Amino acid sequence: MAYFNFNYVTDPPNDEQVDPITQLNENWEDVNDKIRPFQDRPTTLINPPKGTEAFYPESPSSDSYRIAVYNGTSWCRSLNHSGSQAVWQALELRSPYVARTGFPPVAKIFPFMRYVILSGSVQISASATPWPTNTSVEITTDTAINSSLTPVNGGFSMSQCATGQVTAANGFASAVVWLQAETTPTNRVAIRVRYQGDSGGGNFVSLDGMRWWY
Repeated sequence: MAYFNFNYVTDPPNDEQVDPITQLNENWEDVNDKIRPFQDRPTTLINPPKGTEAFYPESPSSDSYRIAVYNGTSWCRSLNHSGSQAVWQALELRSPYVARTGFPPVAKIFPFMRYVILSGSVQISASATPWPTNTSVEITTDTAINSSLTPVNGGFSMSQCATGQVTAANGFASAVVWLQAETTPTNRVAIRVRYQGDSGGGNFVSLDGMRWWY
């Protein structure tokens, strides 16, 4: 934490008349002196605390400054966020799972942010067969999500997701959906579902809200 040597104005009733040069301008100068290292390439910061943030010039570049974070050993720069994002891509579903009509399962990848979001809903069959409870199922194919998109959090990301509407008073219907890095039979990121509660009207599981960093 930086120490600021501010010029102190005495509390009333013993306060003196304020001299803006010494008591205002010099305070701002002290702030500028303390934060100046964070406005330039942070090589002048020797062994800063882990997690220290600084602007890091990237030249030549259209976005010449990026945020850098000190990880205890080196400065890690943020990625360039000025590039375009990918279009929505269809997710291949593993049989017997099918897309809910009007809500195709899709993914959008933000390569410069290393971020993925999902949308759409999945049914077991076109007739909305009830989901099995107390068991998990993989709903995507072995090639749906490439292993290059493995979640940074240990290859695992989980969300509580919406399902078909509750059909009985005081009923409950929900699903846990998670992504998990798999190696058999091939390297991939699998989407798995574990349905909870009662059979819901429509018997679908929504992927809306699933998102992760890779």
